[in-house]
Amino acid sequence: MKYFIANWKANKNLEESEAYLVLLTQNISANQPILNKLNGGELKIILAPPAPFLPQLKFKIKDIKNIELAAQDISQFEEGAYTGEVTAKTLSGLVNYTIIGHSERREYFKEGEDILFRKAELAKRYKINPIFCIRSSEDKFPPQINLLAYEPVSAIGTGNNENPIEVIKIKDQLKLNPSTAFIYGGSVTQENAKLYLQSGKIDGFLIGQASLDPLQFIGIINHSLT
Repeated sequence: MKYFIANWKANKNLEESEAYLVLLTQNISANQPILNKLNGGELKIILAPPAPFLPQLKFKIKDIKNIELAAQDISQFEEGAYTGEVTAKTLSGLVNYTIIGHSERREYFKEGEDILFRKAELAKRYKINPIFCIRSSEDKFPPQINLLAYEPVSAIGTGNNENPIEVIKIKDQLKLNPSTAFIYGGSVTQENAKLYLQSGKIDGFLIGQASLDPLQFIGIINHSLT
Protein backbone atom coordinates (compact mmCIF):
# COMPACT_ATOMS: atom_id res chain seq x y z
CA MET A 1 0.00 0.00 0.00
CA LYS A 2 1.24 3.47 -0.94
CA TYR A 3 -0.10 6.47 0.94
CA PHE A 4 -0.59 9.98 -0.42
CA ILE A 5 -1.68 12.32 2.36
CA ALA A 6 -2.78 15.87 1.57
CA ASN A 7 -2.34 18.23 4.53
CA TRP A 8 -4.15 21.44 3.65
CA LYS A 9 -3.14 23.13 6.90
CA ALA A 10 -5.00 26.42 7.53
CA ASN A 11 -6.07 26.93 3.93
CA LYS A 12 -9.34 27.06 1.94
CA ASN A 13 -12.93 27.91 2.79
CA LEU A 14 -15.93 25.63 2.27
CA GLU A 15 -16.56 26.73 -1.31
CA GLU A 16 -12.90 26.20 -2.24
CA SER A 17 -12.87 22.82 -0.51
CA GLU A 18 -15.91 21.62 -2.42
CA ALA A 19 -14.45 22.83 -5.72
CA TYR A 20 -11.24 20.95 -4.88
CA LEU A 21 -13.17 17.73 -4.30
CA VAL A 22 -15.04 18.09 -7.59
CA LEU A 23 -11.77 18.40 -9.54
CA LEU A 24 -10.07 15.66 -7.56
CA THR A 25 -12.84 13.08 -7.89
CA GLN A 26 -13.46 13.87 -11.56
CA ASN A 27 -9.80 13.40 -12.41
CA ILE A 28 -9.47 10.24 -10.36
CA SER A 29 -12.59 8.74 -11.94
CA ALA A 30 -11.10 9.44 -15.39
CA ASN A 31 -7.71 7.97 -14.48
CA GLN A 32 -7.98 4.21 -14.81
CA PRO A 33 -4.50 3.34 -13.46
CA ILE A 34 -5.12 5.32 -10.24
CA LEU A 35 -8.65 3.93 -9.97
CA ASN A 36 -7.35 0.37 -10.39
CA LYS A 37 -4.78 0.85 -7.63
CA LEU A 38 -7.38 2.35 -5.30
CA ASN A 39 -9.83 -0.47 -5.95
CA GLY A 40 -7.09 -3.07 -5.65
CA GLY A 41 -5.87 -1.81 -2.29
CA GLU A 42 -2.45 -0.76 -3.62
CA LEU A 43 -3.07 2.96 -3.06
CA LYS A 44 -4.70 5.09 -0.38
CA ILE A 45 -5.39 8.82 -0.70
CA ILE A 46 -5.94 10.62 2.59
CA LEU A 47 -7.21 14.21 2.71
CA ALA A 48 -6.64 16.36 5.80
CA PRO A 49 -8.73 19.52 5.35
CA PRO A 50 -9.56 22.01 8.10
CA ALA A 51 -11.84 20.36 10.66
CA PRO A 52 -15.07 22.31 9.86
CA PHE A 53 -15.18 20.84 6.35
CA LEU A 54 -14.81 17.17 7.30
CA PRO A 55 -18.54 16.20 7.35
CA GLN A 56 -19.26 17.78 3.96
CA LEU A 57 -16.18 16.28 2.31
CA LYS A 58 -16.85 12.84 3.78
CA PHE A 59 -20.11 12.76 1.88
CA LYS A 60 -18.42 13.77 -1.38
CA ILE A 61 -15.79 11.01 -1.34
CA LYS A 62 -18.04 8.16 -0.22
CA ASP A 63 -18.29 6.55 -3.66
CA ILE A 64 -14.54 6.15 -4.32
CA LYS A 65 -12.77 3.34 -2.51
CA ASN A 66 -9.63 4.12 -0.47
CA ILE A 67 -10.04 7.88 -0.42
CA GLU A 68 -10.35 8.74 3.26
CA LEU A 69 -10.23 11.70 5.61
CA ALA A 70 -7.82 12.71 8.34
CA ALA A 71 -8.00 15.37 11.01
CA GLN A 72 -5.00 17.69 11.04
CA ASP A 73 -4.82 17.37 14.83
CA ILE A 74 -6.81 16.18 17.83
CA SER A 75 -7.13 17.39 21.39
CA GLN A 76 -4.99 16.02 24.19
CA PHE A 77 -8.23 15.84 26.23
CA GLU A 78 -10.84 13.14 25.91
CA GLU A 79 -13.87 15.37 26.58
CA GLY A 80 -15.08 18.04 28.95
CA ALA A 81 -14.92 21.80 29.51
CA TYR A 82 -12.20 22.57 26.92
CA THR A 83 -13.71 25.27 24.71
CA GLY A 84 -12.57 25.09 21.11
CA GLU A 85 -10.94 21.65 21.35
CA VAL A 86 -11.77 18.93 18.82
CA THR A 87 -11.47 15.58 20.54
CA ALA A 88 -10.90 12.05 19.29
CA LYS A 89 -14.34 11.16 20.63
CA THR A 90 -15.90 13.99 18.58
CA LEU A 91 -14.06 12.84 15.44
CA SER A 92 -14.86 9.16 15.95
CA GLY A 93 -16.82 7.87 12.95
CA LEU A 94 -15.96 10.94 10.92
CA VAL A 95 -12.27 10.34 10.16
CA ASN A 96 -10.09 7.25 9.96
CA TYR A 97 -6.80 9.10 10.53
CA THR A 98 -5.34 12.05 12.38
CA ILE A 99 -1.99 13.80 12.03
CA ILE A 100 -0.14 14.03 15.34
CA GLY A 101 3.17 15.71 16.13
CA HIS A 102 3.62 17.83 13.02
CA SER A 103 6.61 20.15 13.46
CA GLU A 104 4.31 23.17 13.25
CA ARG A 105 2.33 21.89 16.24
CA ARG A 106 5.56 21.26 18.10
CA GLU A 107 6.95 24.71 17.31
CA TYR A 108 3.96 27.05 17.42
CA PHE A 109 1.90 25.27 20.08
CA LYS A 110 4.80 23.89 22.14
CA GLU A 111 3.52 20.33 22.02
CA GLY A 112 6.00 17.98 23.67
CA GLU A 113 6.35 14.24 23.89
CA ASP A 114 3.86 13.77 26.75
CA ILE A 115 1.09 15.62 24.91
CA LEU A 116 1.77 13.86 21.61
CA PHE A 117 1.81 10.40 23.16
CA ARG A 118 -1.46 11.18 24.95
CA LYS A 119 -3.02 12.28 21.66
CA ALA A 120 -1.91 9.05 19.98
CA GLU A 121 -3.38 7.01 22.84
CA LEU A 122 -6.73 8.82 22.59
CA ALA A 123 -6.82 8.44 18.81
CA LYS A 124 -6.37 4.69 19.08
CA ARG A 125 -8.96 4.48 21.84
CA TYR A 126 -11.51 5.90 19.42
CA LYS A 127 -10.29 3.83 16.45
CA ILE A 128 -8.57 6.69 14.66
CA ASN A 129 -5.22 5.80 13.11
CA PRO A 130 -2.43 8.25 14.06
CA ILE A 131 -0.13 9.58 11.36
CA PHE A 132 2.65 10.33 13.80
CA CYS A 133 5.24 12.88 12.63
CA ILE A 134 8.89 13.05 13.61
CA ARG A 135 11.55 15.60 12.63
CA SER A 136 14.62 13.41 13.11
CA SER A 137 15.69 10.05 14.46
CA GLU A 138 15.90 11.67 17.91
CA ASP A 139 12.15 12.24 18.17
CA LYS A 140 10.40 9.47 20.06
CA PHE A 141 7.19 7.90 18.85
CA PRO A 142 4.69 5.49 20.46
CA PRO A 143 5.12 1.78 19.84
CA GLN A 144 2.69 0.06 17.48
CA ILE A 145 2.28 3.14 15.31
CA ASN A 146 1.05 2.07 11.86
CA LEU A 147 1.98 5.27 10.02
CA LEU A 148 5.14 7.20 10.82
CA ALA A 149 5.86 10.38 8.86
CA TYR A 150 9.40 11.72 8.71
CA GLU A 151 9.42 15.45 7.98
CA PRO A 152 12.78 17.17 8.33
CA VAL A 153 12.13 20.80 9.28
CA SER A 154 14.66 22.03 6.71
CA ALA A 155 12.53 20.55 3.92
CA ILE A 156 9.04 21.68 4.93
CA GLY A 157 7.83 24.41 2.58
CA THR A 158 11.37 25.37 1.58
CA GLY A 159 11.69 23.61 -1.77
CA ASN A 160 14.75 21.79 -0.40
CA ASN A 161 13.64 18.17 -0.27
CA GLU A 162 15.87 15.76 1.58
CA ASN A 163 17.84 13.29 -0.52
CA PRO A 164 16.07 9.90 -0.63
CA ILE A 165 19.28 8.17 0.48
CA GLU A 166 19.32 10.27 3.66
CA VAL A 167 15.63 9.56 4.26
CA ILE A 168 16.28 5.82 4.06
CA LYS A 169 19.19 6.19 6.50
CA ILE A 170 16.79 7.76 9.00
CA LYS A 171 14.35 4.90 8.54
CA ASP A 172 17.09 2.33 9.14
CA GLN A 173 18.04 4.07 12.40
CA LEU A 174 14.47 3.87 13.69
CA LYS A 175 14.21 0.06 13.60
CA LEU A 176 10.50 0.10 12.84
CA ASN A 177 8.09 -2.78 13.10
CA PRO A 178 7.63 -4.45 9.70
CA SER A 179 3.96 -3.44 9.79
CA THR A 180 4.74 0.29 10.16
CA ALA A 181 4.43 2.34 6.98
CA PHE A 182 7.21 4.91 6.66
CA ILE A 183 6.09 8.17 5.04
CA TYR A 184 8.23 11.08 3.86
CA GLY A 185 7.18 14.74 3.87
CA GLY A 186 9.04 17.86 2.82
CA SER A 187 8.96 19.68 -0.55
CA VAL A 188 7.60 16.69 -2.46
CA THR A 189 6.97 17.47 -6.15
CA GLN A 190 6.03 15.69 -9.35
CA GLU A 191 9.70 15.78 -10.31
CA ASN A 192 11.15 14.14 -7.20
CA ALA A 193 8.36 11.93 -5.82
CA LYS A 194 9.19 8.79 -7.78
CA LEU A 195 12.79 8.80 -6.53
CA TYR A 196 11.57 8.11 -2.99
CA LEU A 197 9.40 5.14 -3.90
CA GLN A 198 11.94 3.41 -6.12
CA SER A 199 13.85 2.01 -3.16
CA GLY A 200 10.82 0.14 -1.87
CA LYS A 201 11.60 1.44 1.63
CA ILE A 202 9.38 4.53 1.57
CA ASP A 203 5.64 3.95 1.59
CA GLY A 204 4.28 7.31 0.54
CA PHE A 205 4.12 11.00 1.27
CA LEU A 206 2.67 13.61 3.60
CA ILE A 207 2.27 16.56 1.26
CA GLY A 208 1.57 20.14 2.30
CA GLN A 209 1.86 23.03 -0.16
CA ALA A 210 1.78 20.87 -3.29
CA SER A 211 -1.47 19.22 -2.18
CA LEU A 212 -3.45 22.48 -2.21
CA ASP A 213 -3.91 22.22 -5.98
CA PRO A 214 -5.84 19.01 -6.76
CA LEU A 215 -4.28 18.67 -10.21
CA GLN A 216 -0.79 19.06 -8.79
CA PHE A 217 -1.62 16.52 -6.10
CA ILE A 218 -2.88 14.01 -8.66
CA GLY A 219 0.19 14.76 -10.77
CA ILE A 220 2.43 13.69 -7.88
CA ILE A 221 0.48 10.45 -7.54
CA ASN A 222 0.68 9.81 -11.29
CA HIS A 223 4.42 10.48 -11.54
CA SER A 224 5.10 8.33 -8.48
CA LEU A 225 3.26 5.24 -9.59
CA THR A 226 4.03 5.10 -13.32
